Amino acid sequence: MHELYLINPAENAPGYFGLEVLGAWTGVNATAIADLATPTVAAFAPDNWKVTICEERLDPVDFSHPARYVGITGKVTQQARMIELAAEFRHRGKIVLIGGSYASLSPDALREHCDILVIGEIEEIAGELFEDLALGRYKSTYQGGKPALVDSPVPRWDLYPLERTWSAQVQTSRGCPFDCEFCDVIQYLGRKQRWKEPDQITAELDILRDRGVRGVFFADDNLTVMRRRTRALLERLLDWNTRPPDERLAFATQVSIDISRDHDILALMRNSGFETLFVGIETPNEQSLAEAGKRQNLRHDMIAQVETIVQHGMMVYGGIIVGFDQDGVDIFERQFDFIQSMPLPLISPGVLVAPETTPLYARMLKEGRLTEGADHSASLVSTNIIPATMSREQLRSGMTWLLNRLFAPIHFMTRLERYVALSGERKDFQRQALFAGPTALLARELVKRGPAEYALVRAFDRASVDRPDLVVSLTTIFSLYCQARHMLEVQDLWQPDLAGFERPSL
Repeated sequence: MHELYLINPAENAPGYFGLEVLGAWTGVNATAIADLATPTVAAFAPDNWKVTICEERLDPVDFSHPARYVGITGKVTQQARMIELAAEFRHRGKIVLIGGSYASLSPDALREHCDILVIGEIEEIAGELFEDLALGRYKSTYQGGKPALVDSPVPRWDLYPLERTWSAQVQTSRGCPFDCEFCDVIQYLGRKQRWKEPDQITAELDILRDRGVRGVFFADDNLTVMRRRTRALLERLLDWNTRPPDERLAFATQVSIDISRDHDILALMRNSGFETLFVGIETPNEQSLAEAGKRQNLRHDMIAQVETIVQHGMMVYGGIIVGFDQDGVDIFERQFDFIQSMPLPLISPGVLVAPETTPLYARMLKEGRLTEGADHSASLVSTNIIPATMSREQLRSGMTWLLNRLFAPIHFMTRLERYVALSGERKDFQRQALFAGPTALLARELVKRGPAEYALVRAFDRASVDRPDLVVSLTTIFSLYCQARHMLEVQDLWQPDLAGFERPSL
């Protein structure tokens, strides 16, 4: 029997969507969202292959694993660990394969670190790849295409530690028709969106529900961009997820903010089980939105749009960016005022970065404005771009000020209370306690940090009593607030005094 050891490496640094805080503060080993790449690849392995999956966020890598072949996947935020693991396994005589989004977007950065480089999507090349591996006559590079997702199998979740994840994943489409200058999705997956049929998706959901999963993130760069397809899927999910509250699944996904105009779709999303929508809000600066090609955010009142989504009973997780060429030194105050005006407790502020292969990267390269050598993914205040309208130090100090002010308990509490006040009522819900299990342990650690943190915990507790239908969302908000604080602390960015300054120190 042939054997393959598949590894999803640890991140270079904790991210907004991780749950590293659980291990750091409480000793509980869990992750927010299950990896999709490793169980998907495992599903292509023939019956005479034994596949083992390692999720390094949950378990240490077994360097003595007997498999001849070691497969490593990952994003740019896992680059350093991917290379480190590949070197160690090759030193031990293993044949190392590297694939995933980073390998596909930046193959030259990884080619010398592996024996086999897998570029692109695996559906059309899996048969050849596994046959070659079995015969021991493999090529140095395999190049996938843009397959129809009807050929994608159900991931091998039986090989994955789902019991230690808060949410599983189902990929519903690949590709995005938008062309934001800073985004590398279309470089990797294309502009033509390809999607799975509703019956494929519910077949995967059946397996996950039977394994005890109650939360699923739909991996979709924009679930609502093709309205006809969206409506067909939502109607199928509405029928599938009509069940007692303790058996319903809670869904999350990514959408663009223009979905706020389609109230019928918002109602379908809420009624079918969606609780959280990630939205790239980016900036209140319309010049920056135009510069980035984020046309779907232009000429609309984004504050009112976020409020509309929340009033339909769903939580918005907002992506925020500073550092566009059109951003002056006033952008940090503008962003703070903009975010504080919305019912938006969950946010992921970041500095604009130019990923390799994007139009932004090409423009920065042409203008001589790319930095070299630094790992910008390891810090929330770093970038590989030389700013146009401010110094690098102004960008770092302004972003540090903004992060501290946004995540200061008093300001976070304002957004939390606004979200609770505006959120549409959810009628089908399972009653449960907010501070139980891991969240109780997090709360005990957070209150040790001071009276402001204690007041924030009390605000969460009051909200859970007043709105028991929001406890699932409140649990997510509280846990990811603790994660953001953990990120700031481990990167030596948490400076509580900054939260009270009238202006950033620029």
